[in-house]
Amino acid sequence: VLGAFTKLPQRERDVLELAAFASLDYVQIAAALGIPVGTVRSRLSRGRSRLRGIVGDIDKYDEKIEEA
Repeated sequence: VLGAFTKLPQRERDVLELAAFASLDYVQIAAALGIPVGTVRSRLSRGRSRLRGIVGDIDKYDEKIEEA
């Protein structure tokens, strides 16, 4: 997952890091980054979606290895 995390755009990583690792809420993240709360929400949504897509690709790769 950490490898997949590094593939995200920096601005999405910043928001995800503060939410996941620092346990900040939307308002706190917005204040920390100097961006509107709505931007925090959209970046979190996009970041989570991209991360799921990347991790899903990894799962498919692992399945192919196990089948071989």
